Amino acid sequence: MLTQPHDLPREIPGKEISGLSVHIHPLAGSILNGDNDDLAPFFLAALKEHRKVLASGGPQVLKNAPESAVALADVPGFPTVCVKQFRWRGWLHALKGLFRPTQGRRTFRNGRRLNEAGISAACPLALISKKRLGLTATEWVVMEVLPGALELDRYILTRLTEPWTREEERGLTRLLGRFIGTMHSKGIFHSDLKTCNILVSDELCPAAIADGDPLHRDRQACSPRFTLLDYDDVSFSRDINARKRVKNLVQIFLSTPVAIRAVSRLRFLTEYALHAGISAGQRRRTAREVVKEARGRRILYVGFHGDVVEDWETQE
Repeated sequence: MLTQPHDLPREIPGKEISGLSVHIHPLAGSILNGDNDDLAPFFLAALKEHRKVLASGGPQVLKNAPESAVALADVPGFPTVCVKQFRWRGWLHALKGLFRPTQGRRTFRNGRRLNEAGISAACPLALISKKRLGLTATEWVVMEVLPGALELDRYILTRLTEPWTREEERGLTRLLGRFIGTMHSKGIFHSDLKTCNILVSDELCPAAIADGDPLHRDRQACSPRFTLLDYDDVSFSRDINARKRVKNLVQIFLSTPVAIRAVSRLRFLTEYALHAGISAGQRRRTAREVVKEARGRRILYVGFHGDVVEDWETQE
């Protein structure tokens, strides 16, 4: 996972291989433990595996919709990667690619920009595209997979089945508020900031590593780390206006399991305001707007067996 936002190398020039355009992220070699010059065959093999997995189905298929498909791909000698495919959606949609970056190109560039800004994002290792009559027809983004990471909604559900102390719950909500507040303070807006689009991985604290076996993943010695997913529609600006601020916070509220209590949600807002750089008055207005927007709507998140719908009122 990318953790160093500074001094990233320049993007590697694209290559034309077997009728496909292949662009490789400058840090792909270090993440995959390979030489950048030799990675193109690996990415083509991952693309072949992606197609094979989609055809056969199974748990490695994470999404298979008309507009996009996502699957895990295993190639011998390399870590597991995730391949996200943006499918052909007709000539009109393809023509738009002449006037604005395509979804694949936005994903590839946004991942780099987020990490440069110090916001953790799953690294887009490569962008592969196929053209028709000079227009982008299909794109595949090969993404890094973070071992042991869970989407935030499923992470919360997992923790609820364990002995989860109030202090640990408070710590998670504070860290999440800090993460989103820092994003907004940097002018970064994610148009679909739901808990299923935020990965959580438990990282051992330095003191725990010094005192014992770093492979011993004691929850008490770990600190949650958040990483963004699905960031093709992330935008970058000087600041985030009140409307966008409230939209993101409502998205988080309405995709967080109802078991996270109102006091924890208010604590999240307090920590958010601190790191977003807004005043106490703005925090109160933002909190009122978030509660107003959320009231009367249902909470929807992704569980281990599909979508889960809960009533917001039972949270209060």
